[in-house]
Amino acid sequence: MQTTIQKIIARFPERSLVIRSGSDTRYVVLKTWHQLTAVSMVTVFFVWTAVASVGFSWNHGARLSVEQELADTIAANQAFIAQLQNDQKNAYELRQAFNEEVRKNEEWAFRFDSIRSVSDSVLEQSSPETIVAFIPWFEGQLDARIRAVEQSNADLTELVMDMSDSVAEISGRKAPQSLEDVGSWLSNVSDDLADAYETQSKAMEVLHDSMTLTLAKGFATIDGTPLADPEFAGFSPSFGTGGPSREIGSGEHVFEKFQDRSNRLMRLSQDWQALQSLLECAPLAPPVDYYNLTSEYGNRKDPFTKKPDWHEGVDLGAWPGTRVRATAPGVVTYAGHKGGYGRFVLVDHGCGIETAYGHLKKIHVKKGDTLDYRDTLGEVGSTGRSTGPHVHYEVRIKGKPVDPYQFIEAGRYVFKEQKLTIADAK
Repeated sequence: MQTTIQKIIARFPERSLVIRSGSDTRYVVLKTWHQLTAVSMVTVFFVWTAVASVGFSWNHGARLSVEQELADTIAANQAFIAQLQNDQKNAYELRQAFNEEVRKNEEWAFRFDSIRSVSDSVLEQSSPETIVAFIPWFEGQLDARIRAVEQSNADLTELVMDMSDSVAEISGRKAPQSLEDVGSWLSNVSDDLADAYETQSKAMEVLHDSMTLTLAKGFATIDGTPLADPEFAGFSPSFGTGGPSREIGSGEHVFEKFQDRSNRLMRLSQDWQALQSLLECAPLAPPVDYYNLTSEYGNRKDPFTKKPDWHEGVDLGAWPGTRVRATAPGVVTYAGHKGGYGRFVLVDHGCGIETAYGHLKKIHVKKGDTLDYRDTLGEVGSTGRSTGPHVHYEVRIKGKPVDPYQFIEAGRYVFKEQKLTIADAK
């Protein structure tokens, strides 16, 4: 190894390099290591050049292969992007078509719900919730309704013919034989019916006047009492001389006049029924046959404290033991001792009317008993907070005390021919 290195060094002895420039001469000594360095550098250069040339050749092929793969990849990506864009377009179109179908389905569902709602309302029954079940159900219902209408038409035809028979009996004319003849037949008998209705209307007018007078006399019975209040009585009759009447216009049909008078008679009848019900409940008689009015209703001086006080009834002085009678039919709701009232009876007459009887000596009834007018319920006494024999008498309307003497005075109008007698004393 050393011999080889020495042989190589021996090939590069020191050399002198003469450089002349005009008259100048320069000597450059190239030593052995200078030459070895230069040769090494040249050798390295050529080796690197060779290696680089080989590497370049190899890398160039690889680069071309990579470029081709890259080009293929780009082409594939572009194709994929184009396909993706096409798929997106198709997906958008499918989405639009889907949305349109959804909209149509929602519209059909809304229309179906509307049809179901209308059918439920008209047919008054719940319909199926699905179209598959609804269609045959609706067809069945429609068929049933058609048959019902046909039956109704048949019934109406029968009714019209029956009415024609009734009109024929009233008018004395022969009834029509078919439905087609009814119209012309009614035109022929209308004058006869008009005359009949006119006659009945006049009779109804006379009846109206008579009922008005009767109602006026009946209402006068409770006039001046709280029962005459329209809010309590439930009606407010209007009276005039000869009863309510009005001129009928010449253009008003006789049937309209008949209907008007019929309506007025109906109102009078309703007022009369209400008045009769009210009179059946009204306590229009004094609780004792003979009495002295010892204390009125309202403000008074208390008989014990001598101070101003409010009196919710009237005190009717009478002999001890005098019979105390029910002033109207009713049911006993209380019978017994009650504080300052002493022995006390409360009677419910209906219509929101009650009467109370206090300071009784004896009670002849018990709670729940039904009393007729003038039935004995007790005897005059002086029990409770009392200064002497009398009956404390109250009239209550809807639980509120009112002046009983108004009813007693009204009763005098009703029973003005009745003679007062002294009750038996026990």
